[in-house]
Amino acid sequence: EQYYSLTPIGKELHDYWMKFKPEMYEEMYQKKTLLPTLISENARLHEMICELIQNGMSVPQAMEVARAQIYEEIAD
Repeated sequence: EQYYSLTPIGKELHDYWMKFKPEMYEEMYQKKTLLPTLISENARLHEMICELIQNGMSVPQAMEVARAQIYEEIAD
């Protein structure tokens, strides 16, 4: 239900975890840490995008940097 309150990059993070990290997703869901983690990561990624744009990066470039964070950090 609170999925819709996430930014597009937060939704992308959620969907990535659900599809490619189902065990992690289910564990976080069961421990009730999924939503708080999504909210904090959503905020972090959104803030990163805003800072990159303020520093002169285009929106598509900033989104790609954020996506790299999703796919590289979570893969570790």
